[in-house]
Amino acid sequence: MSGAPEQRDWNLPKDQNPNREKARAIRARQRAIGRELRRMYDDIAQEPIPDDFVDLLKKIDASAGDASKRAL
Repeated sequence: MSGAPEQRDWNLPKDQNPNREKARAIRARQRAIGRELRRMYDDIAQEPIPDDFVDLLKKIDASAGDASKRAL
């Protein structure tokens, strides 16, 4: 492994160039990963917020409101 970039075999048609096929496979894999990540995110984003978390957010909002009233 010399680290040099792979050379195109100019005797092959463009669509049969191994570098082109490798790049196409990489892009296809990246698209598949992207689709799966979006699907997982959408699933999680649709989950309801746990009641304990909602209660905690309400307490934070209430204490922030009390602090702003005291500042006036």
